Order: sequence, then C-alpha cells, then structure tokens
Amino acid sequence: MKKFPAGILCQLSIIRFIKLPNGTHCFAVNCLLILLLLFTSCQKKTEWQFKKISKLSSYEISDLKRVNDTFIIGCGGERYARGEFYFSHDNGISFSKEEIINKQLFGIDFVNADSFFACGYDGKILNSTLAGSDWNFYQHNYWRALKNILCVNDSTIISCGGGGFTSGIITRSHDGGATYFSDTFKAELRGLCVAGEQTIFCSGYGVIYRSDDAGENWQQQKAEGDFFVSIDFSSAENGIAVGLSGTILKTENGGVDWQKIRNGNSPINQSWKFRRVIFKNENEVYIAGDAGLLLKSTDGGNNWIKIKNTPGENIFSITLSDHGGIIGTQEGNIYNFLEE
Repeated sequence: MKKFPAGILCQLSIIRFIKLPNGTHCFAVNCLLILLLLFTSCQKKTEWQFKKISKLSSYEISDLKRVNDTFIIGCGGERYARGEFYFSHDNGISFSKEEIINKQLFGIDFVNADSFFACGYDGKILNSTLAGSDWNFYQHNYWRALKNILCVNDSTIISCGGGGFTSGIITRSHDGGATYFSDTFKAELRGLCVAGEQTIFCSGYGVIYRSDDAGENWQQQKAEGDFFVSIDFSSAENGIAVGLSGTILKTENGGVDWQKIRNGNSPINQSWKFRRVIFKNENEVYIAGDAGLLLKSTDGGNNWIKIKNTPGENIFSITLSDHGGIIGTQEGNIYNFLEE
C-alpha cells in the first residue's frame, strides 16, 4: 500500500465523504479535489525576514547591482519625465538618489567602482567615470527603450531593448562607450548576461540569442513560449531564463538545449509574473516577480521554494549578499531580506 503524509491522509479521508445532492458519490469531483490537494501540499514555502529600508522613490526601481561588499548602485524613474540614479555606500543600510536625466533609466551595470553605464527610454545611454558624480550622455539613433545594459569588460558594453514585442535592438561598443554599433531583431529584447569571456546571452519575446564573439554575431537558441525578460548563467554551461508569464527554462549545455522547468502557460499552474532571475552561485538561484513573488532554488534551478512573507509589491530588481539581499519594487520601495 502506498503511504501518504499524515496531512494528506486526513485530507483524503474528508474528500471520501463528498456526495452529490442525490446522495451518490461523485468520483470525478473527488479525484479532482485529491489532485488539487496533492498539488498545493507539494508546494514548499518558507519565511524570511524582510525590513523596509526606505521609500526611496515615487517611481519604479528598475535595476540594482552590487559593486562590492559595501557599494550598491541602481536606477529607475518615470518613463517620460525622470531618470534616477540610486546608490548605497553602507551595504544597503541607507540609500541616496539623484535625478540625472529626464527619461526613465531601466538598466545599470559597472566596469569597476568608478565606472558605470546606464540605459533608458528613447535610446539613451549614460556613462559615469567618477562613481556617479558625473555622467556623459549618448543618444542612440534608434529611439526606442533600451531595457538592459551589460559591461562585459572595460571596453565592451552591450545594451538591448525594443518595443511592441516584435521590434528589438542590440547595441555594442568595443571602445568603452565612445562609439556604438547596433543590430535589429524581430523580437523585443530584455535579458542580458555573460556566460564566458566572449559569450553573451540575450533574451526577449519568444527568443534567446547567444553570441560567442562579444556581441558581433548572434545565434538564436531552441527556446520559445514566453517573453523571456531575464536570463542569468552561473557558468559557461548552466543557465536559467524566466518569462513574464511564469515560465522557467534551464540549460545545462550552454544553451544548446533548454528544459522547461515550469510552464507559465499551463492552466494547472498558478498565474505568476516573473521579472528577474539571479544566481548567487552554481546551486543557489533566485527569481523575483509581481505581487511579492520570490522563489529560491538550492539545486541549480530544478526545484523551487516560494517565500511566504514577502512585501506584496511588484519586485522589479534584486541584488544578493551573503545571507540575504535587497529588493527594489515598482512602488519605489527598498527592502532588505535575511534568509532563515
């Protein structure tokens, strides 16, 4: 006889006595309820400690990046009116902000503790060489939103974006941002990450691309079925991509094949909206999303634990520390979390 956990047995015993109004047992209803109870019982959840650091902005905190043990940078703002730069020099205990442009900034990255790049609405790219105290402005001739930016090294800077789901762009600079070249695509693009010295992945609306020459050429991968807004790799072989509709894809061979860990379009799955995926190491990986959604995997992305007591806000940005991390929300709030 197959054994179930005690809680499941109790639930099954209750289901056994469900009857239709005429007094007969409804086998189909019972089976459906059993499946639902088994599904919900198998969802692992845990609790962490969350603390609100500040109401940092009246607008979306679009991106956060950890530069070193104490220095954190970020960006955000309002799409048509304000671009903000955020920074903390005390490991996130407190944050400051500066308005640096009149359009929203969506992505930020760093070369080192002094050199940052940010991108935003209307094809804008900014560069600071003095830790955010000065900003040089570059206007791309492609007047669409640039949603992400990646500093591959001190000379190679990659950005991606687009609009309307079917229009995308990748820009690249190989001279530290002095000049940019671009390629257009038939899909809006959002996610960027490094998987090797010259290997870069870019994800977007129903697509994932790989470049093995620092952005000069791109090859489409075998991945589809969602708007893949974020992608990250822990090594040259192992990566995760997440979709706006709740899909999780995993590769263990550098993007040659992608395994669907979670199908966001399945009617039996909860409706989740993902925004970010980030690896801490080869085993620990996190996914953040709307309505306070925060997931963690400790086996490289095969299985996931849902965190229960998160702030119920849309989490648009996340950065990690040794025992937790910091999240930024669409509502402009910054939270610190500690894992238990």
